[in-house]
Amino acid sequence: MWINQKSCLRIINIDKPKGWTSFDVVRLIKRKFKENKVGHLGTLDPMATGVLPVFLGKATRLIPLFNESDKTYRAVCKFGESTDTFDAEGSVTNICETRYLNSQEIKNSVKLFQGEQLQETPAFSATKINGIPAYKLARQGLKIPKKTRSVIFHELIVESIDIPYVKIRVRCSKGTYIRSFANDLGNLLKVGAHLTSLDRLSCGEWFRTDNSVSVEKLGKMDMENKIPWIFPSEILCHFYSLEASSKLSLIHI
Repeated sequence: MWINQKSCLRIINIDKPKGWTSFDVVRLIKRKFKENKVGHLGTLDPMATGVLPVFLGKATRLIPLFNESDKTYRAVCKFGESTDTFDAEGSVTNICETRYLNSQEIKNSVKLFQGEQLQETPAFSATKINGIPAYKLARQGLKIPKKTRSVIFHELIVESIDIPYVKIRVRCSKGTYIRSFANDLGNLLKVGAHLTSLDRLSCGEWFRTDNSVSVEKLGKMDMENKIPWIFPSEILCHFYSLEASSKLSLIHI
């Protein structure tokens, strides 16, 4: 693979704010940098915050190289309440008593999810049903056929417990729904649960919180040399690469 360190390939890691859709971020990038072709890795729900890598122009061709990357999140679950969307944006469907829960029981239950799992896709999701996003059908009160997918939980660490809230660090495979995990965990403990906050900490080893930039800071950056671009050579180090200039030299034989 040929990589020119000074190429015009532009990649930026955005710290998505709460309330923004991933498309809102794409729209901002298109407008600020006057670029028509913009793509991103791993869609985040509006409620979620954190790492959203964005690729501009010809750099979008690199996206397939990172599509299979693991993701790391910090999730906060609330036990005792189930919702139809599995998160705080939905309507409460069931309420249970949580006073009998204890920390060790929660930690033991979380460990059971470690490894490969068959996970049900939420009814309120972008998964297509006959070409129509499932959430559009769900909002109409229509019954959504159940879909499952195989996902892998590489790492699950309970960071804090303050019942009914539990904070968990999750490193998982592509396509994992953390709100489904929260719902499944609540069902396992027989009290129900939903996701109240989600912060994505990384996409693979290349895009992390510490090399992301908020949309607020980005909006104040006017000078091109101030933009925290991520060079392709920095994130493609696991591929064989050659650095080349645009100048051609003649070789006489």
